[in-house]
Amino acid sequence: MNKVLIVDASESDYRLMSSLLSKRRYEPIIVNDKEAAKQEVAKLPPGSMIVSAMKFRGGTAKGLINWLKGKHTVKHVFQG
Repeated sequence: MNKVLIVDASESDYRLMSSLLSKRRYEPIIVNDKEAAKQEVAKLPPGSMIVSAMKFRGGTAKGLINWLKGKHTVKHVFQG
């Protein structure tokens, strides 16, 4: 099953995303702060996707991306 890490402090947003992803046979992993996101990233298999709010508890999407670039190989970053 494909895993998707969702980093978002908004309970309503991550519930909606989780529901939509589950229906398509994705496995959503939900966290709401930067430290939990860092821990979950270490467990993700290669090719997993991360969806992040612009701001969340303890950080921002940009800060998380910069941390990922320093610690892990990041192939693609999509910003909206």
